[in-house]
Amino acid sequence: MKIILLFILISLTTYQFLLSKDINQINDEPKPHYLISVTQDGTILGDIEIETFPDIAPKHCHNLDSLVAIEFYDGTAFHRVIPNFMIQGGDPNSKDKPKNTWDYGDPSQTTVPAEFSSLKHLRGTLSAARANDPNSATSQFFICVVPCPWLDNQYSIYGQVVNGMETVDKIVNTPRDGNDNPINKVEMKIKKIDATDVTDNLFNNREIKIFPNPSNELIKFTPNSENITVNKISIYDINGNVYIANNYNNTNLSDITIPTNNLLVGVYYVKILSSNNKEYVLRFILN
Repeated sequence: MKIILLFILISLTTYQFLLSKDINQINDEPKPHYLISVTQDGTILGDIEIETFPDIAPKHCHNLDSLVAIEFYDGTAFHRVIPNFMIQGGDPNSKDKPKNTWDYGDPSQTTVPAEFSSLKHLRGTLSAARANDPNSATSQFFICVVPCPWLDNQYSIYGQVVNGMETVDKIVNTPRDGNDNPINKVEMKIKKIDATDVTDNLFNNREIKIFPNPSNELIKFTPNSENITVNKISIYDINGNVYIANNYNNTNLSDITIPTNNLLVGVYYVKILSSNNKEYVLRFILN
């Protein structure tokens, strides 16, 4: 089940400059969330939290959900890792069969028909691996570590990473052999979680809304209950680079407007420190 073609490898360097352009492509309505727990040689590498897009790719989302429900992925591997491209996993052969069978899958697996869309393969995109036949996807998936526009309209996007890209980066940089297989197995377990119960869920803050979101030139804030007064607001990107750090003096949050016209397209986080030292972390999108 090879998703690597020669023209892809040639194109990689062209798109490396887009590395930091993570863009959330779907609105903030609640969606299914899953937690991928990753280990290597008994060492915890971390967790990857993903959300899926049932409105965009219902068949692929149902396939993932049904496989997670029977613990299909537990013990499978991220068996292909290519820096400046992606990580791929989910082959049942990677549980207990020889490494030279990994990637080829089980011919008895149910296939999922293609669900191509207008969504883009960006850093953090979850997409379905397949063979040459567009309708040959099964359980295998890949997560992009950089934008991969040459895959758009060629592979079915059905989710995105919402937390844990640092774990994805650890996986893609693990030592690998000449076939891009990790030298030491990178093992996963996947469970479904309730997004509203996730601790410090940056994407579902119930106390403050940012508008407009997506934004082009400015953002404002609306507290969902009583007004909030603040002493500091910082804006930073997914890599932790701080772009705005404004100090205030017990200013009403609803009175604050922050220009965003000097920021590049992408996803940004807003850290708000209230007057009573409570911290809020939210997300907004520039498109």
